[in-house]
Amino acid sequence: MISRACLAILLFLVIINVYLTTSQALHFEALEVAKMESGAKGYVSDEVWYVNAARNILRKIFGLIPRMDIPRATLVYNNSIEVVKAEALATAYNVKVLSSSFTKINALYVEAKSRNAIEQFAKATNATDIVYGWILGDAENINNYLNLEHPPMAKYLIALAMVVFGDRPFFWRIPSIVMGALLVVLTFLLVYEISRSEELSLITTAFIAADPMVKNLASIALLDIHVATLTVLAIVLALRKKFKESVLMISFASTFKFTALIGFFPLIFLVIKNIAKKTKRFIDVFFEVLYYTLLLVVAFILFQLLVSIPIVLSIGVGNWVRDSILGAISWHLSVKCVGTECPPASAPWDWFFGINAFPFYIEDGRTTSAAIGFVPAYTACFLLMILSIPYMAIMKSKSRTAWYGVLGLFLGYVILWLAGSRTQYSFYAVQLTPFIYTYLVIQVRELIDRSTLLKVFTSWYVVLSNLWGSVLKFFEE
Repeated sequence: MISRACLAILLFLVIINVYLTTSQALHFEALEVAKMESGAKGYVSDEVWYVNAARNILRKIFGLIPRMDIPRATLVYNNSIEVVKAEALATAYNVKVLSSSFTKINALYVEAKSRNAIEQFAKATNATDIVYGWILGDAENINNYLNLEHPPMAKYLIALAMVVFGDRPFFWRIPSIVMGALLVVLTFLLVYEISRSEELSLITTAFIAADPMVKNLASIALLDIHVATLTVLAIVLALRKKFKESVLMISFASTFKFTALIGFFPLIFLVIKNIAKKTKRFIDVFFEVLYYTLLLVVAFILFQLLVSIPIVLSIGVGNWVRDSILGAISWHLSVKCVGTECPPASAPWDWFFGINAFPFYIEDGRTTSAAIGFVPAYTACFLLMILSIPYMAIMKSKSRTAWYGVLGLFLGYVILWLAGSRTQYSFYAVQLTPFIYTYLVIQVRELIDRSTLLKVFTSWYVVLSNLWGSVLKFFEE
């Protein structure tokens, strides 16, 4: 049983995390609103794609509009001449133009006392589309974009926040803030399942609560914080030997983003560890792994279809399979963006050293927020993860179970990189973050014992000695 004092500290850490992420979300909103006159739109980084897609799904798929205290809408036109004419007529229709600073789409952002006034003005000025809510992002055809290369679950949550709370930047980010808080709690459970130590669990949780990667991803409306949280939940289930439930959770997590499937790698390590207690036969291990792999494939397809039913009914099965399954897989395995205007891509090993961090917010030409964790901890984890390989082969330690998590996810992203996805971004690493700290804390705790440290060096001595012996065989007569 976990003590009340431990639970109280855990609650305190959750509150700290929520405070940090909420403050960050509000800070980003305040920065953007203050710069609206100069063309700011309120979106941070890739929010421009997911939030606009969520708003489009809300109106095009569900026939709803965001909650609004004051009717506001982005009006889309065929060309810039129509925009200029419409802006000149706005006052005659009691419509206020809030922004006309669009460069990639012909549009005006307007406000009126009623929706009817906006609709009459739109009709009179030949607007081709009316998008109620926050100002549209400045991107070509953004008013029709559904982000079909990613599953819709996160967009549903963003759209739900728009309906329940309203359409403004802070409200978009509420689902991410909630997921960030859940990640803190689930990380505690992850470490406790492995170590049965309240102290180690709280130390790891404290790192997660304050980690800059987690804080940034949990304060903006991106997909990866959802993937990170549900991956931890899946591995917690696996540690409790609920492997089927773990597979189902990974499959559900994939309805937020396909990269959730990488969580299957540490799960399989735990499956092999479990079956190895009963049998060492390769054929037994093979069929066990095959069973869970097939279960994952079936569950993945069913979950994707289930959550996408509204979209399938709207665009058709064929288009959905082409764009949301085959197209999405191709997108994940491709080079997405190259050139000076593209954000810096990074390989999975770069994430541990803070190399080529993805910028979230740039102010006055300077990156003020980026997808980067506490680099010394990430680097230490990477070095220990590699240096402890021989040790893991001979020791049945608690750190080995934690090692499965970070190594499995890392290998998964490396395989994805080798398969063609060379433009990965550092914010993907948030899926690894709870496992980085889990392994680091447990491993360091073990290495405090000098005998354990000696075993690490001894294991390398054995490996290198055997390797040298094998090399010498090529020269023996």
